[in-house]
Amino acid sequence: MAKGEAKYATRTEGAVKEALLALLAKKQLADITVSELSREAHVSRSTFYEHFGNPADVYDAIVRDYASDTLPLMSQITCSDGFKPKGRPFCSLVREAGAYDPVVREGRFLDAFLEKREDTDQHDLFALLTNAGYTNAQAEAICSFQMSGCFAAARSSAANDEEWAQIRTVIDRFILGGIAACLAVKEERLQSRREA
Repeated sequence: MAKGEAKYATRTEGAVKEALLALLAKKQLADITVSELSREAHVSRSTFYEHFGNPADVYDAIVRDYASDTLPLMSQITCSDGFKPKGRPFCSLVREAGAYDPVVREGRFLDAFLEKREDTDQHDLFALLTNAGYTNAQAEAICSFQMSGCFAAARSSAANDEEWAQIRTVIDRFILGGIAACLAVKEERLQSRREA
């Protein structure tokens, strides 16, 4: 793709994403049509289809963009202890969505976010668990459970920032305890096999 074409594609995709953000402030994703989205973005339907297959594809692209600097799972757990790695914890992404609040409120958000994470190397918890002997399915279930729980707590809590910091600390301790228990069980099994 030539430089001019790339700029045009980026500009067009940006316009379509902005249009979807505007429409999501008024209605659910399932109720948004390609025609409506194209009109809002000031692009033709054929131009839309050059870049996206449907409004859900646009939504997924927005989630990828919005969540691109989310911390690896293990770093998120230690963020309540004052450790400040580069990036945002998932709970901050959810609680401080600003203009992206309609994206986060959409029922598809958590699934789109989890799919986005599967495409990255940010599964440090996944690697920790599989290296300890858990199957891929078991490790993925634990990671999904953690993210789902964090999402539910961050979305449901009406706590102010100070209260949320305390809640997050308790949740982090709970998660770390669970991880430690999972690793201890595997270590105990390995030790039993060695002794047998």
